[in-house]
Amino acid sequence: MTRRVLYGILTVALVILLTFIIQYLMPGDPARSIAGPKASPELLASIRARLHLDDPLPVQLWNYYSSVLHGDLGESYTRNRPVLDLILERFPATFMLATTALLIEIILGASLGLWEALRRTRSWALAAVNVALLSIPAFALGFLLLLCFGYLLPVFPVDGGTGWSHLVLPALTLGVLGAPYYSNLVRDGMNDALAAPYTRTAVAKGLPKRYIVSRHVLRNALPPSITMVGMDVAIMFSGIVFVEAIFGWPGIGALQTQAFADVDRPVLMGTVIVAAVVVVLGNLAADVMRAIVDPRTKVGAL
Repeated sequence: MTRRVLYGILTVALVILLTFIIQYLMPGDPARSIAGPKASPELLASIRARLHLDDPLPVQLWNYYSSVLHGDLGESYTRNRPVLDLILERFPATFMLATTALLIEIILGASLGLWEALRRTRSWALAAVNVALLSIPAFALGFLLLLCFGYLLPVFPVDGGTGWSHLVLPALTLGVLGAPYYSNLVRDGMNDALAAPYTRTAVAKGLPKRYIVSRHVLRNALPPSITMVGMDVAIMFSGIVFVEAIFGWPGIGALQTQAFADVDRPVLMGTVIVAAVVVVLGNLAADVMRAIVDPRTKVGAL
C-alpha cells in the first residue's frame, strides 16, 4: 500500500508538470484576457510582472510546486479569488453527479451482467445494446436526452441547477454509458466462477443455488469490477466536463470550461490537480475494497 501511495504522489506531480508545460505553450495571453483587447502595452507589461508571467518556465514551475505543497493553488486571474475556494464551492455538485452516475452504472451494469451469466444462452440483444452504448460519445447521448426529456417531453428541467430533478439527465448520461463495462466484467467473471472446481464441488454437495452464487460465485467474480471502479473515476472526470456544460450543472467541469475560455491558468491548473488527486484516491480505495472482498489479495502486496 505504501508503494501505491508513492506512485499516486508521483502521478500527481507528473500531471502538474505536464499540465503546466502544456498551458505555457498554449496560445493566449492571460494579461490580455485580464486587461481587455484595448489595453496599453504598459498596462500589459505591468500585469505580466505582477503575475510573474515573464519569469522563466523553470522558475514559474518551481514556485508553483512550492505553492501547491503549502496548499495554495493560486488566485484566479479573472475572478480575483483563491482557486481553492472556487473549487471547493463547485466540488460538492460534481461529487454528487459523479457518485450518482457511478451508482447507476454499477447497479445497472452488474445486474445485467449477473442476469446474462445465469442464463443458459447469451442475449444477443443485450450485446448489441452494449456495443451501441460503448460507441456513443457522452455529449451525443447528453444532447439526445436533453432533446427528448427536456424539450419534446418536458419531464425534467433544462435551466441548470443542483436539485434532484436537475440531476437525473446528466447522471443517466454518464451512468448508462458506463454500464456496459460492468455488464461485461460481471458476466465474464461469473462465467469463470461458475465453471471453477469450487463451484462444481459446492453443487455436488447439494448446497442451495442462492448460497452458491452469493458465497462462492459472486465473491470471486467481483474483484475485477471493483478494480474497474477505481479506473472508472478517471473516465468519469474526463466525461463530466462535457456533461456539466450541456446540462448547466454548476460543478468543477463548468468552472474548467469557463476558465479555458478566459485563459485563467490558475483555475485550469487547480481543477486538473484536484481531478488527479480524486483519481488517485479512488484507485487506492478500490484496491482496499478488493482486498476486503477477496482475502487472497493482501493490502501489503498492493
